[in-house]
Amino acid sequence: MKKSKGKKKIIYLVAESTGETINRIARASLVQFNPDSFEVKKFFMVQDKKLIKDIMHRAAEEGALVAFSIVEHDLRDVLIHEAEHSGIKAIDVIGDFIVQLSIFLNQKPASIPGRQYVLDEDYFKRIEAINFAVKHDDGKMPHGLKLADIVLVGLSRTGKTPLSTYLAHQGWKVANVPVHPDMDPPKELFEIDPKKVFGLVVSVESLVRLREGRLKQLGLAPRAKYADPVEISQEIDWCNEFFRQNPKWRIVDVSNRAIEEAAASIVRAYQTGKKPV
Repeated sequence: MKKSKGKKKIIYLVAESTGETINRIARASLVQFNPDSFEVKKFFMVQDKKLIKDIMHRAAEEGALVAFSIVEHDLRDVLIHEAEHSGIKAIDVIGDFIVQLSIFLNQKPASIPGRQYVLDEDYFKRIEAINFAVKHDDGKMPHGLKLADIVLVGLSRTGKTPLSTYLAHQGWKVANVPVHPDMDPPKELFEIDPKKVFGLVVSVESLVRLREGRLKQLGLAPRAKYADPVEISQEIDWCNEFFRQNPKWRIVDVSNRAIEEAAASIVRAYQTGKKPV
């Protein structure tokens, strides 16, 4: 394992979802230390084994400390295996924290780490919902749409995956389906209760900005067809017409809205049967 270059030590935060929990824990903990002594690198929405292996390889190269919050067993096992193989420290921020406190304080915790959730029905509901969201992300496993509480439909980069993950952490089983003028939606989408389907719409300006950001992440030209305002305007017009053809679906405008706000609107509409606000 190579040592970190320079004075700063590297800390990796790895999560299979939005990283909200691990980010808060890390931020609350790191304020106790000199910010000039470390650098934090975040890897959220990590949902495949190859990406985990790539991240752990980079962590080994930088001699980083890896803090992770991963529920999916296969992904978790890969991360732990890679950490052991590379000789780097990997901390489960939820499970390890109580164990390390117990060792440090030389006290037995009131309950075994994780045991506080064993009889908690809500915990199992959230875990099941998170796994469901991962398996039914981006149009995967369309036959499972009938099992979803909520189905999100929208163009690329309208926030379907982050919204699905956020709602899953609240215990909702959410699937999301991408749509595009050149792509036929799965037939199962039209066979489920339309009251559970929410169409996501967004302004041209917001979608251009989001897609340009995605292209930048990929190292591609920001004005590629994917982020061209004219092309996007045409996609949005098509999408609006597609939604009009399914009038029982409820529409949510996610333009410049925080995930929490959009999610709250969807849940209220789902529970009340009213239109989202």
